[in-house]
Amino acid sequence: MISFRNHRKINIDFDPGLTIIWGENGSGKTSILEAIHSLSYGKSFRTNNKKDLIKKGSDFFFIKGSFKKTENFKNTVSLSQDIKGNKKIQIDNKIIKKRKDLFGLNNVVVFSPEEEGITKGTSLFRRNYFDRIFSICSYDYLNSLLLYNKTIKQRNSVLKNNNSLFDKEKELEIWDKPFCINGLSLWQKREMFMNSFINLFLKTVEDFDKDLLLNVKYDLKIKTNKDFLKKTKENRHIDLFKKYTSFGPHKDDVVFLWNNQKIKNHGSQGEHKIFLALLKITEYIFLSNETKNTPIFLIDDMFANLDKERSKKLLRFIEEIKNDNKEKSQTIITTTNIINIKENGFFMEFDDIKKHHLVKNGTT
Repeated sequence: MISFRNHRKINIDFDPGLTIIWGENGSGKTSILEAIHSLSYGKSFRTNNKKDLIKKGSDFFFIKGSFKKTENFKNTVSLSQDIKGNKKIQIDNKIIKKRKDLFGLNNVVVFSPEEEGITKGTSLFRRNYFDRIFSICSYDYLNSLLLYNKTIKQRNSVLKNNNSLFDKEKELEIWDKPFCINGLSLWQKREMFMNSFINLFLKTVEDFDKDLLLNVKYDLKIKTNKDFLKKTKENRHIDLFKKYTSFGPHKDDVVFLWNNQKIKNHGSQGEHKIFLALLKITEYIFLSNETKNTPIFLIDDMFANLDKERSKKLLRFIEEIKNDNKEKSQTIITTTNIINIKENGFFMEFDDIKKHHLVKNGTT
């Protein structure tokens, strides 16, 4: 990493098993995970503005990572951007034009405080979360999502323009058919993946703790193109009044339940953390099985809002999980207090551990 966040220049090697990055707040622990995520998906999990990633006083950042799965399967990815917004992504020194070309190549799963919006935030957080997972698993899903988003943008443009009501109605007649076809196609793919994910989540929860009553609910009410078109026409007067499309896959919600209650409204900090952790473990297994490509597990500040025993139990569970190919995950964890972790025996079950101590602008 060069001029990335608060790092001037840094090189790090990671253990194939567990690597612990420790240091005080502000030493740049999370930005190392952020760099790995950026090389995997072309964007940060903390900000959408790449200029935020440039070290103060610099006019660019550059990050580069080597990913090795087997002797015959390895690649190098680099990402750079200057303060003017010019960016470049390369895979094995070949420039790629679109971020989606990275999807599925070097998967990572992030468990971080920045992800808490998934259980605590609006329906948009949850839709984006599942859309990202399913897009990594399936180019068909990704293309359906992009096509639907393009259609909904064009339909909303008609609703917002200043044409007469008569002209708008005529234009909507043109757009409603592709809107329904693309929307139903996305819905059908989303339902298939959601059902698979939910079944895996329930199994993961049971394997972790049989006494936990957790669930994920997703209900698809529209099953046919005829019903979709009928509902779209019924909602047209609402859409014309609000000037946006009020019905479709872009309005979906996924409900998370703890003891049959919505965790968003009733969950404690610890319950949110446990639920999110089990979602992320499910995501790891799901991506592994669907892509046949074992992700890297990035865990940032895992021990916040969790008691010692639950933290230990989660770590043991993470260390034991395997995908369909019986492969273990490369895991990278950040923490502020390595002494406390050692004293409490958090990592006794792990065979090999590599440690990096971060100080300001570097490692020791």
